[in-house]
Amino acid sequence: MTTVPQQPGLSYKEIADAVISFLEISLHTILYLRSVYPASTFTRRRAHQVPIYQSRHPQVRSYITNVISSLSPEIYNGKLKRITVVIKGVEDGLPRERMIFDLGYLGELDKLRDGRGTEVGLIGAPNADELGLMLRGFLIKLNALDGQLLDNKGETTFAVIIETNDSLEPSSNTNEDGIVPPWIPALANDTLQPPSSQDLDDCPEKHEPLLNVKAVETGVIDIRLMVQECIAKTGIERLNP
Repeated sequence: MTTVPQQPGLSYKEIADAVISFLEISLHTILYLRSVYPASTFTRRRAHQVPIYQSRHPQVRSYITNVISSLSPEIYNGKLKRITVVIKGVEDGLPRERMIFDLGYLGELDKLRDGRGTEVGLIGAPNADELGLMLRGFLIKLNALDGQLLDNKGETTFAVIIETNDSLEPSSNTNEDGIVPPWIPALANDTLQPPSSQDLDDCPEKHEPLLNVKAVETGVIDIRLMVQECIAKTGIERLNP
């Protein structure tokens, strides 16, 4: 009796590259869907056979490119735990909603990196077509999300917050003289929950519900998207008891 050996799928680096590209696409599309900037400043494109949107404003594009470039090393090293896109009011600075991307990694990543195996195809990993279908489903869910959320009133802006698995400063924050680090400590209002060191059991912001949108499990790098609408938009009476 003979069996056909299982063919290796994509390598860790190939999947990481796809995830990084996906996050860049998602960030542009979120800004369009949530009307952070006028629709006229975006151009419509397609990725994974799904309509997406890309900002045409040079400063917005440059900012997003810098964000993605700065967080990429953390993904390659398996250190990036969470990316939060916070949409907040311009006048009061209070968050209206948070788009939260959680990432999980292959348990044997350290061994792969030590043995220079991040560029070798992995048994059990998806191939390019399978990964494309996974990301396609994710983008479809992301595009449909706009109809599930309340509109944001007034002028809004956004911030990108990252959290690492080791709670250390991102590796892209170099200590070289004269270089401004790309990441600074996040404002307390922008984070998912108020600091646990404070006695905030009765703080309503701590209990804003999370909506699970979509999860993609590649077995190598997993991604989950959650959304939190904040009381600055919904009002405290809409909180679940």
